[in-house]
Amino acid sequence: MIRPTTTALKARARTLIERMTDRARWIYALPPSETKKHLAKTLGEHGFSIRDAESEAKVTKWLSSDDGASFVVLEKNDLDVTLVEAKGADAAAVLGALLAKTGFFAQSALLESAFDVATEDARKALLTLAHMVVAWDGDWGDLFLLHLASPDPVVRHDAVTAITIAAMVARDPGPAPELLAEAAKRETYPKLKDTIDDALNCVAAIAPA
Repeated sequence: MIRPTTTALKARARTLIERMTDRARWIYALPPSETKKHLAKTLGEHGFSIRDAESEAKVTKWLSSDDGASFVVLEKNDLDVTLVEAKGADAAAVLGALLAKTGFFAQSALLESAFDVATEDARKALLTLAHMVVAWDGDWGDLFLLHLASPDPVVRHDAVTAITIAAMVARDPGPAPELLAEAAKRETYPKLKDTIDDALNCVAAIAPA
């Protein structure tokens, strides 16, 4: 695959935001330290309160006073990001206020890193991006396929994990079964092949939203 230009990456990032807006469901990767500093205060000032929290999974859910909008916050220490999902039309302005204070990892920058497949940053970028797949399209499949084709089994393993995450986030298996089935045919490492089989079982259980 030819590496996309900066212009193409920015256009792709705009497409991701448009798809999120179409579904009133936005997912961003934020710097953990800034998120801890500003998230609770910002959401509280806009009438959101914690309704559910799982300390072990590091997940917190916030709801608006009328339950019409929500935020789900997931701390991902292994990726050095905090993922924030805002849902509902009323959440958009609140998310904007939060991002203005915390900053965020731009989708175009994450995409650029993900295309440098041989680097550690590419692994983290792909897994971070997988949490942003609110809707499947061909470009997602191409990016995951690029990582599945790596000669490095660690990269392939991370790609399998990312595809599984993407299917769960999208609430739609999309191309995941085909991508994983083809990867299984090519895979020579028994343990990784078992991982792919587990991933296939996982995505098979996801009913399209």
